[in-house]
Amino acid sequence: MISALWLSMALLLALALSVLLFAVTAASGRRHPTAPLDDRVPQLLAEGLLPLSDCPRGHTACLRCLHVDRCVVHRLLELGLTPGVELRVVQDSGGPMLVSVRGSRVALGRDLAANLWVEVESPGNR
Repeated sequence: MISALWLSMALLLALALSVLLFAVTAASGRRHPTAPLDDRVPQLLAEGLLPLSDCPRGHTACLRCLHVDRCVVHRLLELGLTPGVELRVVQDSGGPMLVSVRGSRVALGRDLAANLWVEVESPGNR
């Protein structure tokens, strides 16, 4: 009986902490500390850039702009995805994309690939 009481108290405390954590995260508004991408899209499109998620399979592209959070930028840099690097979309079947970069293959989620802006090279420039 007493163990059931302690178990129910622990579950209630865990639920309260998770609700509190959710409320603090939602209220902080720190999910996207950079300027909204929507404000920069016309400028990026005018410069001839497009999201990596729209890059055709098999085409070579040059990574120009990373519009993601700092921790994500750090991880992308560790993977070799630095501005100016040449990459190629190896597989794009609607889910995660497989990208060849610096002799390695990296899987990227579509939401992340939509925030990486590339300049696609025309087939005659290879």
